[in-house]
Amino acid sequence: MPPRGSPMYSRLPYGAHVILLFVCCFAAFILIILVTFSSPFISSINFLRLPAASGPTTFGSFGWCAPGYCLPSQISYEYGTEVNKALTGAMFLWPMAVIFTFFTLLAILPLLFVHESRALRWIGNRQFFLFSADLATILVVTAWLFSIYGWSIAHRAFEVAGTDVHLGSAIWMGLVAAILMVIITFLNWPKDAWDGTETRATGQPGRGLPAPPPGTGYYHYKRTTREVVPRV
Repeated sequence: MPPRGSPMYSRLPYGAHVILLFVCCFAAFILIILVTFSSPFISSINFLRLPAASGPTTFGSFGWCAPGYCLPSQISYEYGTEVNKALTGAMFLWPMAVIFTFFTLLAILPLLFVHESRALRWIGNRQFFLFSADLATILVVTAWLFSIYGWSIAHRAFEVAGTDVHLGSAIWMGLVAAILMVIITFLNWPKDAWDGTETRATGQPGRGLPAPPPGTGYYHYKRTTREVVPRV
């Protein structure tokens, strides 16, 4: 069965493909962490902001923060009638997205270096990458859709009540993270990269981590010739 791919997948040089995967995944990972640890942890990053003369009230994934008081972080919180537990409970998708985006980053890292550790064979392969990247993309996109839908409703409720309100930076940071994860899904695993313990994505000798050598000999990957040669 041929590997899943796209024009972008098939035309990019190996080096550019790996660097682009890493940069997109690392940037998405940082953005998702920041969204997860929004107000009350980082009050300047929030989904919704209520400006006031004494200072703004901000709403994040696990609580809200007002001048002089911050709600202790918790899953699913309420604020008046405008912010309810159905909305804030869905924000738990963000920390779940952090986990699988981290796994995706782990799968990409071995492609950047030449390693001798057999432990990396469990994560530096196409199957692990596809599982982690697809699940992370679904979680991030779903989390953002819940966020923009739910916080827009809360935004409208505050407006109806006559309260000055603004959407916060976490909404747009989440959007960028979702776009980056979709790009990673389209980029896919490099077509000539190592593809597990026995097969390669193209059926041909690939690059990246070499396949395990037969027997119990100690091998290393020679940078200059891109060959698997025995170490004496």
